[in-house]
Amino acid sequence: MSRDSFQGKEFDVIDFDDVTSDERVIEFVDPERSALGSLLAVTVSGDGGWEEASVSISPRIQNVSAEFMRWALDVAHSKIAG
Repeated sequence: MSRDSFQGKEFDVIDFDDVTSDERVIEFVDPERSALGSLLAVTVSGDGGWEEASVSISPRIQNVSAEFMRWALDVAHSKIAG
């Protein structure tokens, strides 16, 4: 887990391999609202790369801003492509 900043606010970025589904998962969690779990997750199946990545938004929240989504995708891309 790492912590990254978006517009002056810290978010936990959790990067792990889910062996049960053969996916790499990068989750974004607001530590102030951690009871809600992750706000969004970027997943890649198997040995796929960025071109096979997909995004899921938690059903516990109504939405995320486009700027937050762009930031999260940039962070996930650097982890997956890097």
